[in-house]
Amino acid sequence: MNILDRYHAMEYGPAPEARNEADAWLAARDFGKALFIGGDWKAAAGGKTFETSEPSSGKLLAKVSDASAADIGAAVAAATKALPKWSASSGYVRAKVLYAIGRAMQRHQRLFAVLETIDNGKPIRESRDIDVPLAIRH
Repeated sequence: MNILDRYHAMEYGPAPEARNEADAWLAARDFGKALFIGGDWKAAAGGKTFETSEPSSGKLLAKVSDASAADIGAAVAAATKALPKWSASSGYVRAKVLYAIGRAMQRHQRLFAVLETIDNGKPIRESRDIDVPLAIRH
């Protein structure tokens, strides 16, 4: 067996940044209800959506809720309603909540990096090594 035969006979495991998981995640979501307002996922007022496509191929990724002024007003009202309770919480409690969000993001950081790369068309290295870790830290 020569080197070329050995090369063709090698078996490879899945690439860590393969898009299979990201594609499955996208397919399982209803982005028509992508507005998180007052603790609930909601469709945009009037049901308006916009399409987002993969820059590298032009392939449709999702139809996403297109927030209206009414949706923004509802989000601001929900945040205003939640502010007194959040402000009254101790720094320790607020830090715990933010830390839990960061840990949840860490658990799924490879998925976030692949999704960011698919959505933006940027190199996986930039998403994986810079964008997602910075989002987790901040």
